[in-house]
Amino acid sequence: MTTRPAVVIKSKFIAGSNGGTSFNNYLNYMDRAETHDKVNDFEKYQDYMSNEEKSTGLFTSNKDSLSDEDKEYFKEEFKKAQESGSVLWQDVISFDNEWLKESGVLHEQNIDTKQIQDATRSAVQDMLKKEGMIDSAIWTGAIHYNTDNIHVHVAIVQTKNFKERGKRKQGSIDSMKSKVANKIIDRSKHNEKLNVFIRERVIDSKRDDPLLSLKNQVMNRELVRQFKKVHQLLPEDKRMWRYNMNALKEVRPEIDKLTTLYIEKNFKEEFKDFQKQLEKEVEIHKRMYGNSEKSENYRETKMTDLYTRMGNTILKEASAYDGKQKELGRKSNKKPSAFFVQRDLNKAVYLVNRYAKDDWENAKNQKAYEELQKEQEYER
Repeated sequence: MTTRPAVVIKSKFIAGSNGGTSFNNYLNYMDRAETHDKVNDFEKYQDYMSNEEKSTGLFTSNKDSLSDEDKEYFKEEFKKAQESGSVLWQDVISFDNEWLKESGVLHEQNIDTKQIQDATRSAVQDMLKKEGMIDSAIWTGAIHYNTDNIHVHVAIVQTKNFKERGKRKQGSIDSMKSKVANKIIDRSKHNEKLNVFIRERVIDSKRDDPLLSLKNQVMNRELVRQFKKVHQLLPEDKRMWRYNMNALKEVRPEIDKLTTLYIEKNFKEEFKDFQKQLEKEVEIHKRMYGNSEKSENYRETKMTDLYTRMGNTILKEASAYDGKQKELGRKSNKKPSAFFVQRDLNKAVYLVNRYAKDDWENAKNQKAYEELQKEQEYER
């Protein structure tokens, strides 16, 4: 069964000209109540958007509502833009009302207009930046609730540096959709939890916990054996020792195996929590976008990030280990003795585990501190 998208954006544009329909009439259409007459819908658009029975009224990038004087100002600016040859961009951001209820934005007949306005601002700002219009565009928006789906109408024009073409990059439109959805349910904090596990729990800990430490020599011999295997399989040219290099195509599965072993040994329970959170995010993505392929790509991206970062950390350690062995060989003009090889191996593993433990303890202490802060705030 296909999941209905939580957010849909429809866009079109109209080229301005001296003899064409004035853009301020477009704003008039947004502001008038007579929406049943289809003779000249374009001219009635602003009245329509400001109709209290169907709309929350006009808002902009820095105002939640517009006075009559504000409306006149924008009508005049839209008129000037039209006469100067600006394109008029029209976007409709439509929501699935059930999703808005799930997100806490819609409760019975009450709409959290501020949250929708802020989400719209974030989306429009991002799009204008991507299109190189951040310093040349002005826009108005209005939230409509007179249909089965609450939606936002956005009208954009330029006041200078006019674009000749109205067509925008598809990536800019897709990004608008993403910004709206993420702003409403604030997924940034949840995404950050996934990134913290990858970059702080695992990667930073691994950098300070060499795989060839004495501890691993004694307790994690499988890790040591796998590290040595990876080292032996690496090509002579160290410039190729980057995880995503084609030269490591055959070695990459062994690097991934070492990553999996390391996580299993050091972060077994934390990794389970990471996977649960990741699955939750995938389901939320499916709900937001109604596209399982994009959702699966989200999961793949996070897992790839984890294994790539970990892989490069392992390769950096292997490079340091390899350099030391060759340096010892040059100094003694012979192959390093088994004693020195084992010593360096032990030292590497020891450092990796030591730093991993320290970082993990710091992370747990930070988490406990944050929970205490939340409790204190709640008690207030």
